[in-house]
Amino acid sequence: MLSQTFVEEMKQKLLDAKAKFEQDLAGLSPHTELGNGMDESAEELEIDEVNQDMIVRLNADLAKIAKALEKIEKGTYGTDDAGQEITEARLKALPWADKAM
Repeated sequence: MLSQTFVEEMKQKLLDAKAKFEQDLAGLSPHTELGNGMDESAEELEIDEVNQDMIVRLNADLAKIAKALEKIEKGTYGTDDAGQEITEARLKALPWADKAM
């Protein structure tokens, strides 16, 4: 069982990560407009693809963070959906980890 101190520490890390990811997400655009030339269009497509991948990843991580914060409120933080315990070491490395290793 996780200590209350550890859970509070992880909650703060989750809130910090949530704020950072939301800020990162706000700075990303799904489409970049560089110019009219073919070279610029190819570069736009490349930037757009990277941005779209980042947007998907950030949204997925934000959903996991929201779930972890919800589990903290319910008192079930540190367990996966099957009820398996997630180790402190794993949670320290990734506070929104949703699977026991």
